[in-house]
Amino acid sequence: MKASMYLLGNAFRINQTKAPDNLPTVQAAKQFFKVMDKMEKAVVKKPKKEDPASQKLYLEALEILDRYLDLVELPPTESGIYDKSFDTRVGAAARIM
Repeated sequence: MKASMYLLGNAFRINQTKAPDNLPTVQAAKQFFKVMDKMEKAVVKKPKKEDPASQKLYLEALEILDRYLDLVELPPTESGIYDKSFDTRVGAAARIM
């Protein structure tokens, strides 16, 4: 997922003079995974039924992910699109609906 988010973010360049790490899309992807790594470490280290710190990190990551999705012109997480199962057959549908 890290590689695909980085590559997709890198594809949204306006020109070739800007370094990939300076693109807002790539920065959002890197920030998302940084927060997700923190959350994963917190959950693995001391798993609890209710952990406010991990919940806060999850919500922060979700906000960053929504910003990234907007930057790469994909629907936001609350759109309901990602709740459906995708058909993986080639040519089954031309667009995300």
